[in-house]
Amino acid sequence: MNELTGRIFNIQKCSIRDGRGMRTTVFLKGCGLRCLWCANPEGISFAPEISLNPVNCMGCGFCLKQCPSGAVSLDEKGVMKYDRSKCAACGLCAQLCPTEARKQFGREYTVDELFRRIYQDHFYFEHSGGGVTFSGGEALMQPEFLLEICRKCKDYKIHVAIETCGCGNYEKFAPCLDYIDFIYFDIKHMDSEMHRKITGQSNVHILENLKRISGHGKEICVRTPVVPGWNDSEENIRATAAFAAQCANVRRYELLAYHKLGINKYKILGRQYQLEDVEEPGKDHMQHLVDAANEVLLPIGKKCFYNSENSADE
Repeated sequence: MNELTGRIFNIQKCSIRDGRGMRTTVFLKGCGLRCLWCANPEGISFAPEISLNPVNCMGCGFCLKQCPSGAVSLDEKGVMKYDRSKCAACGLCAQLCPTEARKQFGREYTVDELFRRIYQDHFYFEHSGGGVTFSGGEALMQPEFLLEICRKCKDYKIHVAIETCGCGNYEKFAPCLDYIDFIYFDIKHMDSEMHRKITGQSNVHILENLKRISGHGKEICVRTPVVPGWNDSEENIRATAAFAAQCANVRRYELLAYHKLGINKYKILGRQYQLEDVEEPGKDHMQHLVDAANEVLLPIGKKCFYNSENSADE
């Protein structure tokens, strides 16, 4: 029998923005949504991908000589070309590239292999009250692997958090919840058709998943990435706050300001970013939305907040 593996596209050490304390954030590849503003486009597809940053390319030719699929070639002027349609994403070019002009996103890890990477940071976890956060992509899209790595972490008393958009099969990921301490749950929009327009999927099963997850007694922080012109109306934020208020274990509601930090990732992956004309929301607008949400939440002992650094506020 083949050993269980998970597909990971990044492991970020010493993070202070994905939960309490200092954390190791593990990004699982593959997501069921296609958010227009996604800051981690390399995590959307489950398949491995190769990025090319021509700024870093020194023209050494290693990739040209070793590419087994002929995806790298020279044009009539001797300039290297990259044909993504031929690329098998084997990762050989990324392994050979001395300047990281080429990178591979998507590597298989066994549970033990990934746990060793996580446990390297246990000293920081113990002294900061931190732990591991499983993000993505969408962590719930690899439920069997997520279950085993969460179980392993809890065996060693490591605090476990997840960041999820709730897009997954509840019956498959529900066993994972027994080994998770804290949950960040994104709600992109309360209107189902608008949600479909900006993410490619309805929100019906996502909202149902939040209700069911809340029943497990784990502390949940609902979050909304505030994208001007798409989901930043006071009406939508109030509706989201009202929905969160119905879920007993949702204690807080965080608004995250839209940013453009991921645009370059689209370029090196050969994709087009669709929201280049959208500007980041101002602090006054963000605070106005926080105040609107708190009119719903504060009377029942819950709170909405906005952190201009988008860091954890646990």
